[in-house]
Amino acid sequence: MTRIPRLLCALLALCGAAEAAGWRGDGSGQYPSADPVTKWTDRENVLWKAEVGKAQSSPVVAGQRVLVTAEPDLLVCLDADTGRELWRKAHRLTDISADASAKGARHSSQYGDATPTPVSDGNWVWVFFNSGIAACHDLEGRSRWMDWYDLRQTTTYGRTASPVLVGGRLLVHFGPLVCLDAATGKMLWRNDNARATYGTPALARLGDVDVAITPKGQVVRVADGRILAADLGNCLYTSPVVQDRTVYFIDGSMTAVQLPEKAAEQIECKELWVSDLPGEFFASPLIHNGRIYTVDKAGKYYVIDASSGKTSLSKEIEFARAAGGEGASVYPSPCLAGKRLFVGNDAGQTIVLEPGDRATAVGAGSLPDGSGATPTFSGRRMFTRGGQFLYCLAAP
Repeated sequence: MTRIPRLLCALLALCGAAEAAGWRGDGSGQYPSADPVTKWTDRENVLWKAEVGKAQSSPVVAGQRVLVTAEPDLLVCLDADTGRELWRKAHRLTDISADASAKGARHSSQYGDATPTPVSDGNWVWVFFNSGIAACHDLEGRSRWMDWYDLRQTTTYGRTASPVLVGGRLLVHFGPLVCLDAATGKMLWRNDNARATYGTPALARLGDVDVAITPKGQVVRVADGRILAADLGNCLYTSPVVQDRTVYFIDGSMTAVQLPEKAAEQIECKELWVSDLPGEFFASPLIHNGRIYTVDKAGKYYVIDASSGKTSLSKEIEFARAAGGEGASVYPSPCLAGKRLFVGNDAGQTIVLEPGDRATAVGAGSLPDGSGATPTFSGRRMFTRGGQFLYCLAAP
């Protein structure tokens, strides 16, 4: 394991940390202060594009930098204004140890090795790869720590859950749920009963206690890894979403559960409703103003009443055909940027919708090559992947 000096770590920590930005921003997929363009092509409203390599991970914005992983083990940092590459870091098993190289290479992934999205607090960036490597760097590309963790992979198609940062701790779903000291990479606890799926845990706060809600419906105390509740819901590929103490598990089966106001050694959670949806879901849902928005793999768009679980709209979105690829799938998760919903597929096609029960289209965008990655937004800019490239979309 390599680290930069502790004194430098301490001095940088004094600068203060912004709210963590990672998978779907804060995990909700909502960017209320964003005001991006609603129409684009590879020749229109492109501020810049940079060749970074393919991956399914989302870009993360940290100040004037954009951070993104690329296959098989790269972290790339770009200037947010120009797209100029500032640095890139490889995370090779051979750089750690012969044992890591031999054992880590056994981990297989159908979705790629760089699928987890990085997370940043504005001073540091943390990454996790399917190989079992996790690492932390500053925004100048200097390594704080990097290590390989000899933990069993529990998902057949690879490790896809993104790391989550909370209170100086990094939660990583290697297979078991693991808590690392964000400053050092030291393992603080592991819970083998909180097994990974393909989604990312959501965070909540019960009184003054931080908890993580796993896609398999466990409430895990961040301080020590204790499971406070279990079997609240279940997501295979999607991630749970928390809003106002309610956890939504939206997959082929849907569950809404209310968390208590305060934590205890065992907590009582109230099931609000259970319902079913047809189809297979890879995109995680978005909850806004009493509605749940979700899209199945084939492109069927659903609007669901968040208070009852009843479906108010079910509509086919035909962007896959417009992209020229009949086999296009909805892997990117929907996002709310400002007052608009952005729904995309892996063929480079995006539809921009008005929120509500009508699915009124107000814009559309297309790129020549697609990606399963979910875009991210900052101010008037949208950052999205297309094939080997990362695009910054904005009005000139």
